[in-house]
Amino acid sequence: MESLTLMIVDDEKAHFELMKQATLKELPSTSIHHFMDGYTCLKEIGKINPDVIIADYRLPGMNGIELLQALNDRNESVPVIIVTGQGDEKIAVQAIKLGAQDYLVKSPDSFVLIPSILERVVSERRLRASLKETERCFQDLAESTLTWIWEIDPEGRYTYSNCVVEAILGYRPEELLGKPFHDFFLEEERANLKEAVARIMAVKNPMSGFVKRLVHKDGHEVVVETNGIPLLGKSGVLLGYRGMDRDITRRRQSEEHIRMLTRQLLRAQESERQKLSRDLHDTIGQDLSTLKIGIDTLLDDLPGADAGTRAKVSNLSEMLRQSITAVRDLAYDLRPATLDQLGLVRTIQQCCEEFSERNDIEVDFLSAGMDDLELGYEMRITLFRLVQEGLNNVRKHAEARRVSLRLVASFPKIIFVMEDDGKGFDVQDRLTSAVRDRCMGLRSMEERVALLEGTMRLDSRPTQGTRIRIEVPFKEAKNGSEEDHSGRG
Repeated sequence: MESLTLMIVDDEKAHFELMKQATLKELPSTSIHHFMDGYTCLKEIGKINPDVIIADYRLPGMNGIELLQALNDRNESVPVIIVTGQGDEKIAVQAIKLGAQDYLVKSPDSFVLIPSILERVVSERRLRASLKETERCFQDLAESTLTWIWEIDPEGRYTYSNCVVEAILGYRPEELLGKPFHDFFLEEERANLKEAVARIMAVKNPMSGFVKRLVHKDGHEVVVETNGIPLLGKSGVLLGYRGMDRDITRRRQSEEHIRMLTRQLLRAQESERQKLSRDLHDTIGQDLSTLKIGIDTLLDDLPGADAGTRAKVSNLSEMLRQSITAVRDLAYDLRPATLDQLGLVRTIQQCCEEFSERNDIEVDFLSAGMDDLELGYEMRITLFRLVQEGLNNVRKHAEARRVSLRLVASFPKIIFVMEDDGKGFDVQDRLTSAVRDRCMGLRSMEERVALLEGTMRLDSRPTQGTRIRIEVPFKEAKNGSEEDHSGRG
């Protein structure tokens, strides 16, 4: 044990000598200071700064209990051991209530216990000091971070909050204490989010990346991301949760701004595709058709043309026919006119049939619940492009013989599933190589899904085919815009 400084307050020198000898025998590096009364002890305590005080209960002018009370009044944190010649339980109880670390009744053998008592008391004091320092460090970190740190009890009421909550929600920490966490949710989301958090707490799972919208004290909306861990007792009983919230409002606003710009870019892209499609179909396609008619009728005025000339003209006519077909296919790929004329389901059906005919790959397409939906153009063209891109990926990479495609309206979502029987691949390797080689088919699909605030899951293994599942919130066309039915507001 490290050296310690001991103050002994006892007006009987014989008792003092016994305590001194017993202490130095076991703890020879101890520095011992002796005082005959409590007043002198109080006067010198600041100079000596003891680790422990041993005080006799019976002292002249001020007994041991009064000395202990005086130390408390002065906020002295030094541990005190009360020694008395009488085993009075009332004195013992009073001493312990006032914060005495131990109570020792004098006897012929009691003094030999002092070294072990001193070791225990000093160890406990240093442990408390260490815990206090740890708490201070935690408090300093909690108050200096930009993250809102909190604790809640099993009923979801706040029991602790750092001061960062004021910067995020406008409330002082003490204003949150005792209030349920769900009081700060947006009213329209409160019931659903409260239920979601209750499910997590019921199974004592951690919270990870839990995004929610809260209401600032002045009424405006704040978006936070929550991470938390359960606090469990020894028997596994839930004591509450400790966690942190990061204000991601600006990040969300930036993401929404990026989505808006991307939507505008895609709209401009679709508009340009439409213009190119129209020019190809109405101008170049018509000109090529006129030229083909001219070539087909060229020999009508030359009845004496030989067989070689007729064969050349026939070949030119066939080449023009193929060019006209290619131009019309290109115009259709750029902007399918049937999307407005026949609707999304019929356009996808036609796309699948043409894909199957061109590539000798069977496509099994089935839709359910889509015919009566009033989808906005952005939703329709995005779903169509996802089908196009998915089929294009199958053609390029899958080596498949069969593709299954399902498009289902399951309120409040539209679910799109594409599955092939091709060679499959390692998903992570493919995504990594796609970025490296700038093959952006899957990335393009992910970006389009993200613009619709949906999710995309890709499952594939070598030799076991590929399955893509996309879910997007249903947005109904209304007064030229799209109304969100996702429940996200």
